[in-house]
Amino acid sequence: MKKFLEQFNFKPELAGHIGIERERFLHSSEGKPIPRAKEFLAKINDPLWTYELSACQVEDRTPPLYDLPNILQSLGTNDGQGIAVAQSLGLKLVATPVAPLDMNLEVYPDERYHRIAKSISAETLRAACRVAGIHIHFGMRGLDQAIRAHNVFRKYLPTLVRLGDNSNGERTRLYEAMAPNWNPPEIKDAKHFFSLAREQDFTENPRNCYWLIRISSHGTVELRMFGSTRSRSRIVLYATFGRYLLKKSGIV
Repeated sequence: MKKFLEQFNFKPELAGHIGIERERFLHSSEGKPIPRAKEFLAKINDPLWTYELSACQVEDRTPPLYDLPNILQSLGTNDGQGIAVAQSLGLKLVATPVAPLDMNLEVYPDERYHRIAKSISAETLRAACRVAGIHIHFGMRGLDQAIRAHNVFRKYLPTLVRLGDNSNGERTRLYEAMAPNWNPPEIKDAKHFFSLAREQDFTENPRNCYWLIRISSHGTVELRMFGSTRSRSRIVLYATFGRYLLKKSGIV
């Protein structure tokens, strides 16, 4: 249990801060997802940009920020950089929650992702490659606060799913097909969290927890139900609502 809990890097000085992750597809000039993430990332050469399971997808991040206008500005900076690099490669950076059914299923050349791809069915791989989301992280002082926040968000899960739905529920259906353990359980305490991790096989790597609300190894509580969107103001709305729920519950 001690080894498991040590993987969660809580930073009290970042409690209340918010970080955003955005998954987006690279499209060819013909408008189809294309597996050129490695080339894109080599050219952009920025630690705020990284890869995902699908070689057709890239992810950008904001640093942990407290003020919402700064989050909006950081998203805009990443947009400008990413769009410019994509255009230089003859590509488009596309924010859509669900890719076409016939998209290319090439996996990014990463050992972990190749192990995952080999361990799941073709149907599950297709679902995993087709979805793209906005993940919002809320910084926590420690595990006790994170458990409280997790349980608060869990009470509002249907509302959060509806708020983040911009695909008539298709992304949610695909996500649930990809991750059967998508539904976050209530967590009683640290011991119970460890017990859940053993049951669902993520004690060695918390990233293997695919709950729509999860306690992240970054020392945050992460909301994962929002579909990818190009609207920066909509993303800030998600963050604002999440912060409101935490403040209403006396957590931040």
